[in-house]
Amino acid sequence: MQSLIVTGGLAILAASFVLAWFTGGRPRYLMLFALALLLVDVAFIGMFLRPLLPDDIALPFSNMAFIATQIIFGESLLQRRGKSFGRTFIITAFVLLSAVYVTLYFTSTIEIRTAGINVGLIVVFAVTLKHIWIRRDDTIHDKLIFWTFITLGLMHSIRTAGVFFNQDIANPQSVFWGFLQLYILLLAMILTLEILASHFLERLETANTLRDRDHLTGVLNRAGFERAVGAIYAGRTRVMVSLVLIDIDEFKAINDALGHPVGDAVLRRVGAVLIDQSRADDIVGRIGGDEFAILAVDLGAEGAGALGERIRRRLDEDAASGQDRQLAARCSVGAATINIERGYETLYAAADAALYEAKRLGRNRVVSGSSIVGEDRVAGNADVVSFPSDRRRTDT
Repeated sequence: MQSLIVTGGLAILAASFVLAWFTGGRPRYLMLFALALLLVDVAFIGMFLRPLLPDDIALPFSNMAFIATQIIFGESLLQRRGKSFGRTFIITAFVLLSAVYVTLYFTSTIEIRTAGINVGLIVVFAVTLKHIWIRRDDTIHDKLIFWTFITLGLMHSIRTAGVFFNQDIANPQSVFWGFLQLYILLLAMILTLEILASHFLERLETANTLRDRDHLTGVLNRAGFERAVGAIYAGRTRVMVSLVLIDIDEFKAINDALGHPVGDAVLRRVGAVLIDQSRADDIVGRIGGDEFAILAVDLGAEGAGALGERIRRRLDEDAASGQDRQLAARCSVGAATINIERGYETLYAAADAALYEAKRLGRNRVVSGSSIVGEDRVAGNADVVSFPSDRRRTDT
């Protein structure tokens, strides 16, 4: 009954990885994990068949399957992080460790061959650990897998060290040995479940990202932008938040004169400029047909105006250069900066009013707060224009 539970559970886990491979973009590391689980299943079957087979066949067969399992398991962890042992290392490690085991099996005691093979496997653990060393920016999934893997390696080390201090515990029939085997198997299964869970969580995160992404421009769509803004406002207090609204000038005329494919190309160009000019932590979105927005924390009023001017100037220079004139587009920009505690609605109203003023004054310019930035003026040294903060834009 025990053997059926162990082998059946391992087979189910292997099938889960195969299913994840079929439904999750087919990353190679998932199939390697499935292979590792099937190999350890084969190794356990060999152990369970010992009463029916000569030890000279059952034990070497099972232990070489365990050796292959741990090497492939390490390779799977590396491939999950975009790395690899390399074919040469994998083949060399398996052949060398198998040869050591077979040699010790026929020439030494069970204690010596156990210690020898475990030392070799600890080396494989160490090489794997070196390549998956945790970084500060790693996800919680990576950190859980990393520390479980370290614990698994420590158990192997304790088992090896115990052989040298008390050879009796190396006997597979001893209580200590049985406890360690069970604990190592339990840790390996926990590690496997963590990897499987992390895969599905990453797939879910990817699906959410695709859901929130505007496929035409590469920036967030309106719903994704609003979700990201909501997360910023839910988690911060007493910081200054800036909103930069960008509206493509005469975009309807571009669509009518040149067609929607050209209009789409213009939108993609604007999206690329916004991503290029904004900071990594800024939230960039397309919130309307030809209207974009950038939400920035701790940028300041002057910085928000400068960001808008960089975008405006970049598009203006492209339009004036004569290259790809069909994709040329100019823009009007409105920027506002207020304390986050005043709410997003207030911030949007101020930026929207600034954008309205930029369009009223002739387009292709930036209005930041109550200052015009751009055209023939230098950012930060602009004329001041008063306008009501609750004014709404009516033209498109």
